[in-house]
Amino acid sequence: MCPLARVPERVPDDDCPVLPPRIRAVVLDADSVLTDLVHVQAATWTFVLDDYLCTHAPGSGAAGPDPQMEVARFLDGSHLLSAVTSFLEARGLPVDSFDEAARITHDLAVHQQEMLRRYLRHYGIGLRRGTAGLLTALRAQGIACAAVSGTARARGLLVARGVLPLLDVVLDGDDQARLRLPTRPDPALLYHAARLLGAGPRETAVVDASPYGVAAAARGGFGRVVGLTPAGDVQQMTEMFRHGADVVVHDLDELGVRSGLVGAAA
Repeated sequence: MCPLARVPERVPDDDCPVLPPRIRAVVLDADSVLTDLVHVQAATWTFVLDDYLCTHAPGSGAAGPDPQMEVARFLDGSHLLSAVTSFLEARGLPVDSFDEAARITHDLAVHQQEMLRRYLRHYGIGLRRGTAGLLTALRAQGIACAAVSGTARARGLLVARGVLPLLDVVLDGDDQARLRLPTRPDPALLYHAARLLGAGPRETAVVDASPYGVAAAARGGFGRVVGLTPAGDVQQMTEMFRHGADVVVHDLDELGVRSGLVGAAA
């Protein structure tokens, strides 16, 4: 079965692959699909927000950030200011002015980035299970591969994990800033990656484990939008379809099998 989030052009049959034959390129999110960086980012944001509450609302009993509904917004830079404002107001800490909200947001972001840098310096990041196998199988079929990230210096993390030779294009937060490309849900970074791979949007699939990344790919009209969620997480699957995923898989091995890549690569 190949479930579609948008109005389907046809009724999919049991042989509908995750990656249809027209796909010539795949763009994968480096933070949430290829590595576990997004989980480290979520953990550092949770710590920073908890620390802020302990300092500014001691003894109030204010609840820490909700991982599903709140922390996810802090991982998407375009929503950071509104995420901070909403978080504080929900804890009875209203922000009096835009300037105050901007100052608090800046201070929290600096704190989080410093924690993230310290963690990565000491521990690095892990690769998602099946990363190397999937990239190898894609390239064996002549499908060009790109990794994109909104995180600064993410390219160096991929170098450290040894997957750079399996990628044709890598774009990270430093490239995004240099090229002055808007953040997601604008699909500009995805368009740029596809163009560097020599493929048009309809010939390119996007794989992302974030609803915001899925929304960017859906808005860009890419040929296949694949959401990646933990098995059994119905809420996250629903969010993926709501934001525009064509299909949802639960790990990279499943993506390879349902795309018909595993047997071909072997």
